[in-house]
Amino acid sequence: MTTTKTSSKLLNLFRKNSSFLIVGHINPEGDSIGSCLALALGLRKLGKKDICVISRDPVPENLKFLPSSGMIRHKPPRREFDVVCLVDCNTVERTGFKDFRTKQMVIIDHHVLPADKAGEKFLKSVTAGIIDTDAAAAGVVVYRVLTALKIPIEEEIATCIYTAILIDTGGFRYSNTSSDSLKTACRLVEAGARPWNITKEIYENIPYNGLKLLGLSLATLERKNGIAWITATTDMFAKTDTTSADCEDFVDFPRKVKGVEVAIFFKQDGADSFKLSLRSKGRVNVQKIAISFGGGGHAAASGCRIKGSLKDVQNKVFRAVKKAIKDG
Repeated sequence: MTTTKTSSKLLNLFRKNSSFLIVGHINPEGDSIGSCLALALGLRKLGKKDICVISRDPVPENLKFLPSSGMIRHKPPRREFDVVCLVDCNTVERTGFKDFRTKQMVIIDHHVLPADKAGEKFLKSVTAGIIDTDAAAAGVVVYRVLTALKIPIEEEIATCIYTAILIDTGGFRYSNTSSDSLKTACRLVEAGARPWNITKEIYENIPYNGLKLLGLSLATLERKNGIAWITATTDMFAKTDTTSADCEDFVDFPRKVKGVEVAIFFKQDGADSFKLSLRSKGRVNVQKIAISFGGGGHAAASGCRIKGSLKDVQNKVFRAVKKAIKDG
């Protein structure tokens, strides 16, 4: 499997096959949804008619404006596809599904492979793909594939990919914002993506109840030893009639605290289970912390899920983060 270049083998898989199942990761965000839709729309322009896009979890409310978002299904059809494409993820486990009926699997991603999947056996199970960990978003990699296939990048595709890059660079504020991502974004605007319209949908369209939830969560804000954190509990979701989908960017708020190295958002997703979002301002590699708890992501933005009471979970994570800050 090619890890950084768009190989002729990958391009031929798209050119010569007829049916494609495109799947992103659990709890999808803009990069996952935008990249999957862009690939699907691009393959349509290539003349492919049998395309299915699936996501185990619903499309977030603020991403339903994306072109063809209504085509996304939540269960794979009970039939075989010529090619299954994992987009913005690199393992079947990360999709939330058990397996897919196919003989050929493609990966288009920008995340580091989990340690247990980096071996030769796993790589042989992947027909072709790109895992470019230097890319700011999977959308950048999808753009590369579509242009290599000489597929015209028009407004609908441009909108999806621009959204993917916008989300994963935090509105072009994060450290992964590079000349490559900015140049790609520029080409997408030239192709018809409208920055203000997209920004308005993503950042200026928060549901009223979502802001009520944010208020309750911000009331839990604490800071200690270079760490700032907030929490959202199931009680808060019930009080505000919201779900976990309403707090996608909450971790950005403790990250803004002056003098903080690592921000954490504890989101309860079961009686004794919490999903964590971790963000770093650059000195601490939070990916290593997330991996130690069975999660993953990037050096500056990662996540994991930990079972236990809130106090127990926080104690475990704070120990790991304090050590990382000290060693950093």
